[in-house]
Amino acid sequence: MANAYKVSRIKERVEEKEGIPPVQQRLIFGGKQMNDDKTAEEYNLEGGATLHLVLALRGGCA
Repeated sequence: MANAYKVSRIKERVEEKEGIPPVQQRLIFGGKQMNDDKTAEEYNLEGGATLHLVLALRGGCA
């Protein structure tokens, strides 16, 4: 992953590989939700860094 990648681009890559739309993704690094407009470099992501993916599913009780 390139340091210049915005978080939004990382989410697009997840969609390409896993089929999860970016709108349903919440990426967490260092215990904080990542902002779509920031870059990997701004979060000091390095090779081997672990990101946590939380799904924000829509819906409710029927």
